Amino acid sequence: MNALLLTEEQAAERLSLCTKTLRKERKAGRLPYILIGRAVRYTLDDLESFIARARQDTPACQSTSRKTRRTSNTTSSGKVLAFTARQGSRASAKP
Repeated sequence: MNALLLTEEQAAERLSLCTKTLRKERKAGRLPYILIGRAVRYTLDDLESFIARARQDTPACQSTSRKTRRTSNTTSSGKVLAFTARQGSRASAKP
């Protein structure tokens, strides 16, 4: 075990995170820490295990840009009319 203790700023810099994100991870229980009085410290081993647990070997999200296949064979029963034909039918229907 590496006995070197890092401050929040040092640990955040080591992980390339801001201190706010580091505190959020610590409070969520995902990042172990050492409390000496009111001083929060981190070991290099704890930072490395945090990185290992956070590693994702598979994509987290599949692309949503794929077109979905139609699952049914139903089609619209609507009839397409030309604009002028529709206007003509309206005029002839008026009393």
